[in-house]
Amino acid sequence: MKLDIQEYETKSKFVNDIVELRRFRAILFFELSTSAGFILSSFWPINLYIIIIAAILFTPYMLYVLIKERKYGWIVMFFLVVVLPYPVLYFIIGDYILLPGWMLLPIIPFYFYCFIIKFSVEDWLREYSWEQKLIEQRKESEEKEKEWLL
Repeated sequence: MKLDIQEYETKSKFVNDIVELRRFRAILFFELSTSAGFILSSFWPINLYIIIIAAILFTPYMLYVLIKERKYGWIVMFFLVVVLPYPVLYFIIGDYILLPGWMLLPIIPFYFYCFIIKFSVEDWLREYSWEQKLIEQRKESEEKEKEWLL
């Protein structure tokens, strides 16, 4: 009477959807390494626009995963660190914010946020893994106890 893997994945205190969270981690690693490569290879304005478009396209998915995992503190931190500074910068420097040099300022906090959340996602997955190992050990000890009693 073994516990199915799908049943493991649905009974976690730390993670709601392990598949989505693993995909999120993979995208975080890919996005951060790709954007760092673009910046380090050469500073062309087209690279800046590609990095900005990647951030804009990734944001809804990131918020979806954070909402699904009920990580509301990370969502609040996203708005405080990434979204809120943009209107403040607009009021300070006005229309100059659309120049390529100034466009990098709102993007830097986004990638810094992604860099930080990458480590937290690793912790969430590690906690999930330990929880699954604990569940498996409990099941094995229950089976051994039943065998011993028989």
